[in-house]
Amino acid sequence: EIRPAAIDPVHQLFAANVASTAEVVRLALTTRLKRIDYVSTLGVIALADGVIDEDVDIRRAIPSCDLGDGYANGYNVSKWASEVLMREANDLCGLPAAVFRPGMILAHSRYAGQLNVPDMLTRLLFSLAATGIAPATFYAPDLSQGRPAARYEGLPVDFLAEALTAIGAGDPRGFNTYNLASAHAEGASLDDFVDWMIDAGCTIERIDRYDDWLARFETAMHGLPDEQRQQSLLAILQPYRTPQAAGAGAFLPVARFDAAATAAGHAVPHLGPALIAKYVADLRRLGFLPQA
Repeated sequence: EIRPAAIDPVHQLFAANVASTAEVVRLALTTRLKRIDYVSTLGVIALADGVIDEDVDIRRAIPSCDLGDGYANGYNVSKWASEVLMREANDLCGLPAAVFRPGMILAHSRYAGQLNVPDMLTRLLFSLAATGIAPATFYAPDLSQGRPAARYEGLPVDFLAEALTAIGAGDPRGFNTYNLASAHAEGASLDDFVDWMIDAGCTIERIDRYDDWLARFETAMHGLPDEQRQQSLLAILQPYRTPQAAGAGAFLPVARFDAAATAAGHAVPHLGPALIAKYVADLRRLGFLPQA
């Protein structure tokens, strides 16, 4: 069974995410100071009591962490520890560094077939299309209150790579942290993604009650052929066993990142139907979904 790294405990991620960061810091301090651009995760914010802005010292915002078996706890804690290492190196040795915290890094927005097959969003889109069912809304137990305003926090990898490279090249000194999320007041949600999948030719029935959808969805995934079942969301279904939090991403402090990306010529893009249509086309091109 495919086991995504995000569900591994921290001791299994320590060498890859923390010890490796310490080695990079050691190299950066050898002979002459070398700048580090470190890619962390917005997931560290889940370890704090509140939202972490782009100015706060991670050591004060999160002085310690509780280890648990919740989804992504080990991954988030290992990234927190690495951010602490970066801060310590800056304080003690003057190491110039930037910490970039992305949310979900989405697949390439332009190159055909460039899809991150094992990631959570790809698994979700595939599973919705393969089972042919989706909740009427991902953000409430039922549709009685209408579809809540919500947003999905993710940006395409090609934009992030270009923006981070440009920001890093223009930020050679000091220590800066960037929350890599959109500052746009409006945002696309998982509910919008389903709308756009349907527009892209997927046949998907909307189920009014979330619990009813979840039960049918899990049963349908278990009934898929083995290869498709391995590609489905079954391995990481836990975060979807209850409705998603709506709108939290809109309150992330992202002013520094938004200004730096815009100044570098890489304004933060909107998520739109063309991106989801491209991902559906990639699933078809890679043979995970039948051709329309």
